[in-house]
Formats: sequence, C-alpha cells, structure tokens
Amino acid sequence: VATESAKDLTTDKIIKLMVGRDLTNRFPPKTNVPGEVMMEVKNLTGKYMPSCVDVSFELHKGEILGVAGLVGSRRTELLETIFGVAHKASGEILMNGKPVNNKDSSVAIKNGFALLTEERRATGIFPVMNINFNSVIANLKAYKNGPLLSNLKMSKDTGWVIDSMRVKTPSQKTQIRTLSGGNQQKVVFAKLLNCDLKVLILDEPTKGIDVGAKYSIYEIMNELTANGYAIIMVSSEMPEVLGMADRIVVMRNGRVAGQFDTEGTTQEMILEASLKQEDGRESES
Repeated sequence: VATESAKDLTTDKIIKLMVGRDLTNRFPPKTNVPGEVMMEVKNLTGKYMPSCVDVSFELHKGEILGVAGLVGSRRTELLETIFGVAHKASGEILMNGKPVNNKDSSVAIKNGFALLTEERRATGIFPVMNINFNSVIANLKAYKNGPLLSNLKMSKDTGWVIDSMRVKTPSQKTQIRTLSGGNQQKVVFAKLLNCDLKVLILDEPTKGIDVGAKYSIYEIMNELTANGYAIIMVSSEMPEVLGMADRIVVMRNGRVAGQFDTEGTTQEMILEASLKQEDGRESES
C-alpha cells in the first residue's frame, strides 16, 4: 500500500497504512473499576525447576494485573503453576479467602480459572475442526442431551461467539485454521467464556495478530473486567502492559522483582526491576 522513506514514518503512520484508517489511540479507554481482593497467591513455588519461586501477589475483582519480565523470567511457568498444568511444590492460592488446590487443569476450570496459552496454533485451537467445535469444546457437559449433544444449543452459543466477538467468518462450519490470527484468538477467548470462570489467565494474548485485531482484543478485555472478571496478563510488550494493566508484577529468575501501580510507572522502571539481581547488581541478561 505504500513505500516511504523510514525517516518520514512514525508508528502512527505505519498503523494507519496497515489497518486502512486512523487509530489515534492504541489502547481503548479503561472503564473498569477494580474492587475487592478476589484471589491471593502466597509463596507459590513450582515443583520442577526452573519455575516460579516464592511468588506472592493479590488480584482484585475487575482488575487487569500485568506480568512483565525478560525472556527466562518464568512468567509462563507462574501461570501454568497457578492453573495446575505445572505442579506446585509449596505455597497456596486463595479464592475469596478460601484455599483452592488446582492439581490439574480440569480442577482449575471447576474452581473458576481459565488459561489462554501463548502458542495459539499449537495449544489453543483444534485447527482442522470448525468454529462450532472450537467454541464449545471447553464445556461440552453444558450441551448434553441424554447420551448425545444438543446441536441446537451448540449452534446457538457459537452464534453468540461470532456476534459478540465480532468474528469475521463465512459460517460456523468454517475450519478455524482458515481464519486470521485475530479472529482465531477471538474464538479462543469466547471458548473460555463458555465456562463458569472468575479468573482469566492470558499468556501473550495479542501475540502474532495485527494492530487492528489487537485493539479488538483489548476492548474485549475491558468489557470482561467491567463485568467483574479478573485478568492476569503476561506480555512481552511493555507498552501493552502499561496501556492495559491496572497494576504490574515484574518477574526476574522466577521471583517477584517488584510490583507497581500502572499510573506513574514507566518502561524504564519496569526494565530496571527486571534487570537487577537480588544483590542490586545488573544481571548478565
């Protein structure tokens, strides 16, 4: 659509060329108001190293908690330990003041947790199956009609997924692998919302999707928190963490290196926390 000299381009100009319109704000205005503490993580340590070590933080109802850190800071391992796909050695997780033991993913889902994985194509979707299948697979029990599944219920909920998430697709029977990355991600989001969840755990939720689709994902996240959901979001993009999170936990070598309120926090502050070792020296990474 254009070939221009690099010195004449800005981020905003590139975005306009990519999406075909002005995107004056990269992040939608936040409408959520964090409430009381919903979840507490206390001294959580993974069983098999390398993993998270002695991690503690709080998550409030209606809040987006960003998790930042360099590659190798064990952010993904922290999410997997909370969700139960990685075993914990010690520590506890409290939901509304009561201990929960997410010993595996099925128990975590029953306890109100959902995990959106980093590698969408490898672990987030069934690529050769259609949108209908991918939309309902996380909660098949809700569609049981005797020994069979109700096609009417599944079709109705898939229609809700397509409409509410603004998924661009010819039909419910379209193979999900034929959709764009952004539309695939919207279906993955909606699949999780078909479960009775309270805490949504997102590992790089906008990885591999274009700028316009990212904005749609951000809007969905804001709508969820405005409706009382709580979100933990890992992101390698510091502007994304600062633009979407209400508070930020910075990880380093599996430990919490710092916690910040987003207001007044800069990229330099996050990077400084992620680079400092326990003795105050800069790490080699």
